[in-house]
Amino acid sequence: MIFCPECEGKEVWNDGFRYTNNGQIQRYVCRNCGFRFSKSPAIRRKNIFVNGCNNSRQICVTQTKGTKNLIKVETINETAQRESNIKGQLISFAWHLKKMGRSDSTIKTYLDYLEILAKAGDLLKPEEIKLLIANNLKSRNTKCLVCYAYDSFLKFLDIPWEKPQYKQEHKRAFIPTDDELQLAVNCGRKTSLVFSLLIYETGARVNEAERLEWTDLDAERSKVTIKASKNGNARILTVSKRLINLLLSLPKKEKTVFPKRTKKVRQTTFRRRLLKLVRTHSNPRLAKIHYHTFRHCKALREYHKTKSMQHVKRVLGHKSIMTTQRYVDLYEEIYSDLKPDSYICETASTAKAAKKLIEQGFEYVCEIEGEQLFKKVR
Repeated sequence: MIFCPECEGKEVWNDGFRYTNNGQIQRYVCRNCGFRFSKSPAIRRKNIFVNGCNNSRQICVTQTKGTKNLIKVETINETAQRESNIKGQLISFAWHLKKMGRSDSTIKTYLDYLEILAKAGDLLKPEEIKLLIANNLKSRNTKCLVCYAYDSFLKFLDIPWEKPQYKQEHKRAFIPTDDELQLAVNCGRKTSLVFSLLIYETGARVNEAERLEWTDLDAERSKVTIKASKNGNARILTVSKRLINLLLSLPKKEKTVFPKRTKKVRQTTFRRRLLKLVRTHSNPRLAKIHYHTFRHCKALREYHKTKSMQHVKRVLGHKSIMTTQRYVDLYEEIYSDLKPDSYICETASTAKAAKKLIEQGFEYVCEIEGEQLFKKVR
C-alpha cells in the first residue's frame, strides 16, 4: 500500500510519471496534505570514482592495412566469468563477517564499498586499488572506511598488502541557536514532530528512535527505554509528560512506535521541511541542522547542567569516554563565556560523603577549615 511519507495518509492519487535514466517512475500526490512524492526504485550507490578505470582494456598492435589496430583483450565471456568470481568471493566474505560477529550495517557498508572498487578496478590487485583510493576519493574519512573494508577483504583471501595510513578528521558539530533549534524540532506534522521531539529530549540516535517499541514506554514514571545499538549502550531516560502523551497518542499499527521506513526516508523528508524553513525565514543556517544535531545539543545541555562527563556518557549511551570528551571540548569552545545563574553548595567532611556528592553530579571546589566544598549548577 502506498502512503504519504509526510503525513502518513493513505488517500493517495497517481500524479503522472517521473522520467529517469532507469525508466519512468510513478509519481503520487496526497489528498490530505498535498505533498507530492514518488516511490523510489532500489537505491543505487553513486559511483564515487570520477576517473575510474574501465574494465575492458585495449592494446595497440600492428595489423595489416584495412584492419583496426585496437583489439579487446578480454572477451565478453571472460569478463562475465571474472565478475561472477568476484561476486562469489564477496558473498563468502559477507558470511565470514557474519560469523565473526560483525553487525549487519557494517557488513552492508563493507560490501557497498567493495562493489564500487570492483567496478573501477581489479580487487585482486592491491596496488591498483590503492591508486584508485588515493586519486578518486577526497574525504579522508571515506578513505579510512574504504581501506578498512578492503583490508578485511584481503585478509579473508590471505592476500598481503601495505595498508595506506589515512587518519580520520573530526569535524566540529554545528550548534544552532535556541530559536533555530525550536523551529527545526516543531516543523512537520504529528508523527514527524513526535519523532523530532523524542530525539531532542533523549539525544537518541535515529536508528535507536526508529526501534522504540510500545513496551519501552513507562507512562506512569515518564520513562523511555533506549535499546542498545551497534555504537551505544542501553539506557532509561526521563522525558516530559508532553512527549509521553504524544507518543501514546500515535496509532498502534506495528510493534514499533514509529512505522518502518526504507533507509534515509525520514532524513530526506526532514531535510525537505528544513529547506522550506530556509525559504520562509531567509536563514540558510537552518539547512545545516539534521537529526543528529539534536543529539549534539542534548549533550551540551546535560553537561551545562551537571558538568559531569560520566553523566553525559550515560545519557548518550557512549561506550567510550573519549567520545564524550569531544562534547566537553565543544562546550568549552562555544559556551566558555557563559556562567550559570546559581549553584547548589554542599560540604563533606569524610571520604564517603564526598564520594556520594560526586555521584550526584557535584564538582569539588576547595577545602576550608577541614571541610570540602562542592558545587553543582542549580
